[in-house]
Amino acid sequence: MSNRRRSVIAGLALLLAGVAAPVLSQSADTAVIDGVWEGPWYRGMSSGKARFEIRDGGGSMELTNAESFGDGAHPLEKVSFDGKAFSFQAPGGGGPMSARLQLNERGDQMKGMGKHEGFGVRFELRRIQP
Repeated sequence: MSNRRRSVIAGLALLLAGVAAPVLSQSADTAVIDGVWEGPWYRGMSSGKARFEIRDGGGSMELTNAESFGDGAHPLEKVSFDGKAFSFQAPGGGGPMSARLQLNERGDQMKGMGKHEGFGVRFELRRIQP
């Protein structure tokens, strides 16, 4: 094998390692956030109550008073947890809701922002059941 070919292969290996490392480091054990979470959500002048049931890297969310998102439980998709922040997407009326919520140090509250139909949605959740 020529030196040039070895250099190209070594360069590609380093590039792949550089891409894979951040992806691997972003997945922490979601069991830390398993449980039932409730609290207010806010979108402009609208607000209501949010309820999240998180289990085994998945779960569901329900919003009261969210006419464009829809009533009832919506499955959580594209769930990730990096040890500090919980990110998800949930299908709903008008398109998916996506959000990133920060877990506090005690592990009993998550707060953060999301988007639905192009508008910001704020969540302030408290764990009510493990």
